[in-house]
Amino acid sequence: MCITTVAFLISLNTVPTQLEETKPVVISCSIKSLGEEEEKGKSFVAKDKKGNLKVQLVKSSIIESHTITSMKKLDSGTVIHVLARKQDEQFGAGGARYPPMLIQVQAIVAGPFKPITVPAKLTGQGFTWTSGPMTFVENGREREVSDHRLTAALGIEVLLIQREKPSVLKKRQKIFLSGYLDDSDRKNRKLEAAEIIILQSKWKKYDQTHDLKNRKPPPKKDENEETEEDEEIPF
Repeated sequence: MCITTVAFLISLNTVPTQLEETKPVVISCSIKSLGEEEEKGKSFVAKDKKGNLKVQLVKSSIIESHTITSMKKLDSGTVIHVLARKQDEQFGAGGARYPPMLIQVQAIVAGPFKPITVPAKLTGQGFTWTSGPMTFVENGREREVSDHRLTAALGIEVLLIQREKPSVLKKRQKIFLSGYLDDSDRKNRKLEAAEIIILQSKWKKYDQTHDLKNRKPPPKKDENEETEEDEEIPF
């Protein structure tokens, strides 16, 4: 009886669980090689400053690509997110009316995107995010979102975000990884991917649109623990 009890207690302290082995992380890296045959589309090897990392894709993994386009190339109805100052409706001489506007536009993002908290230095100046479907006004010469006219030129850069399939991943791509790292064996590190972002090197406004260093996934919960519904991305 005593021996059985001791053996049970030792097993509790020595057998690691999945929760103990993995930890939420964010990593900047590049793709070294892609999975082949049975592993095609299911895994790949990435390389960061610590060496190689086996990345496993699961059903819930999100793959996101970032490209740059312009306002004039977006279709009417495209959901956009604009970081700008709001200006109320104004009236000029002779009864002229100026509709509510978004002025001093800092950044525009299109696609599945959850705006981050506005940086403190911009919040103090009255900047905020405005989101909604974009519409054409003035016979297509201007754009409007959430009943506010955009004052930016139609050629302004827009960060276009798109959800992708594993086939979009290529060797030597620079990517951002968010997921659950198992580095218990430092020579064979593994990561279950929660999110893979193919970043756009020409986009110089990531400090305003994304908080990558704080994009870690939530800690994994015990399978027996009740989980809350995931927060949905608006629009």
